[in-house]
Amino acid sequence: MSDGPHGGHPHRSTRGPRGPRKQSGGRGRSGGGGGGRSGGGGPSLGGGSGGPKSDGRGEPVPAGLPTTEFEKFELAPNLTAAIAAAGYIKPSPIQDAMIPVVLDEKNVMGRAQTGTGKTAAFLVPLLALMDEVEDATPDGAGEPRGPVRILAVAPTRELAIQIATEAVKLTRFVPVRTVCCYGGTPLDSQIRALKNAAIVIGTPGRLLDLISRRALKLEELDAIVLDEVDRMYDLGFRDDVDKLLAASKNRRQTLLTSATLNDDVERLIAKHVGEHERVIIETNTLTVEAIDQQFYFVDGRRKQDLLMAVIKELDPQKGLVFVRTRFSVDRLTYQLQQRGVGAELIHSGLPQKQRERILQAFKDGKFPLLIATDVASRGLDIDDITHVVNYDLPQSAEDYVHRVGRTARMGKKGAAVSFVTQDDGLLLTAIEKLINKEIKQNSFPGFELAKPEAKKPEAKKADRPPGVPPWASVKRRRR
Repeated sequence: MSDGPHGGHPHRSTRGPRGPRKQSGGRGRSGGGGGGRSGGGGPSLGGGSGGPKSDGRGEPVPAGLPTTEFEKFELAPNLTAAIAAAGYIKPSPIQDAMIPVVLDEKNVMGRAQTGTGKTAAFLVPLLALMDEVEDATPDGAGEPRGPVRILAVAPTRELAIQIATEAVKLTRFVPVRTVCCYGGTPLDSQIRALKNAAIVIGTPGRLLDLISRRALKLEELDAIVLDEVDRMYDLGFRDDVDKLLAASKNRRQTLLTSATLNDDVERLIAKHVGEHERVIIETNTLTVEAIDQQFYFVDGRRKQDLLMAVIKELDPQKGLVFVRTRFSVDRLTYQLQQRGVGAELIHSGLPQKQRERILQAFKDGKFPLLIATDVASRGLDIDDITHVVNYDLPQSAEDYVHRVGRTARMGKKGAAVSFVTQDDGLLLTAIEKLINKEIKQNSFPGFELAKPEAKKPEAKKADRPPGVPPWASVKRRRR
């Protein structure tokens, strides 16, 4: 990208990572910083489609907030206060490494495993560079105003909502409006909510729809973020990603985050990003050590009975059970409910509002088990998952990493249990190779599955003409 970190953009901040902070604000825009124009109210997330609500007006900063290690980044006081109010005390490794680079206004490719705090790693520094955040007063006064300064793109509605929820937390004490846009919700209400919005988060299809209607304008965009960009390619958003990057050609920064890197991501970087910094948090394995991983060999017909036994033994307070197909999710959830288990389901076939209600009830602890397809393997903002059960192994080893990454987030402990049938041997091997770790095999009384004895191939009987003795060669006789 031609407008890289040293591309000479006329509005670039001159502040370096350790240089003095500009008193006039972050990235200067015409019209100055602070409250600015008066704007309409209305819901900020999804145009009334659910999730947390905020009209974008800042709240006064309360007294007595704890000090945090984020203060070393010399962020604006109101942003530092919002970080403390959200309960964030110590930056995670990806945050520690990525925040200074983004503050230096560089393009970034950030890679870290799921559940390590990548969302705050890009939101915190991007917000710090906004005039409205830099110039906010202790009372948080001011009306939200446009234009759109930050655009974050997510592969799923759940992940978009998670990012938007984080943005609302971090802008609690500044007059900045966040809008979350995704399909399955009224378009008109999202268009109205975009008025005077500075932060927009959404899924590729809905964002392109809004751009085509001129409801979402990106001419003065500061930064675009492609979150979980590898997943976008997995879900077939290749062309949409190209169109979004073309529509935001005036952007000053491009940030990519991903749990994995592959050839598709590398090609995207070469085509659309150009000069950039890589922030890669390496681990010995792709799954965190805090996850207790184990698997059971099981007859496919006895999976449900084994699941009942495992539930009774482990007593998960908040467990995710992954099943391969929507039909299987529906059937398993119904059968568990019939057996008295507190379980609900989520998959892409449910209306969005129903999905949001179920997720909120799960977060609130109203039932212990959520039965899901891989739609839930990324993007669920649930920090206290205690157990992940792979009722069906995923079709790819990478999806296993994202599934089990739902537990043991941000340093907490968790457990992952997988059910392996006779036909899953190759999948299990592929998973162990990818994570560079042998998963512990366990057994449950009454469900032991003996390895089948190798069957000896039966000797093929040759067709013999009448009267030919068994020791005689039929081929030789037929020549």
